Amino acid sequence: MQQGESRGSHGSRTGRNGFSLVEVAVALAVTGLAATFIISRGPLDGFSLTRAARVAESQLALARLHAMATHAPTTVTLAGTRLEVSRRGGSLLSRVDLGRHALGRLDSVRLQPSTLRFNARGHGASGSVYLYRGERGIRLVSNFLGRVRSVPFQH
Repeated sequence: MQQGESRGSHGSRTGRNGFSLVEVAVALAVTGLAATFIISRGPLDGFSLTRAARVAESQLALARLHAMATHAPTTVTLAGTRLEVSRRGGSLLSRVDLGRHALGRLDSVRLQPSTLRFNARGHGASGSVYLYRGERGIRLVSNFLGRVRSVPFQH
């Protein structure tokens, strides 16, 4: 027998090196289960919550900028996990489902007061959007100038 050749279980020569299809399938299954366990345990929770908060923040900015551009008030309301931006008269400008942007990892959303309003100058009444996931949360605070800041918290 030459160097580099191996004998199978029956003594025949085989030139095969590597893994069988069964071995590869088992390794992929174990890797998939480990990845599922790791993902379900939280690393994506923070990411998904932050992503939803950024989308909500962009909707607040849209409402403010639209009010300033059109010289007409706009409102922001919440319906379930959907943040809605409306023009004067109630016509819908934008609707975004924050739960979808959070990759389905959003427990609840709360708007306080129930409607945020921006006037023609882009100023608004103070208010907050709260996003919750597990023990984590992000509060988007809108001040009377219409500026928004993000404040993470644990509850």
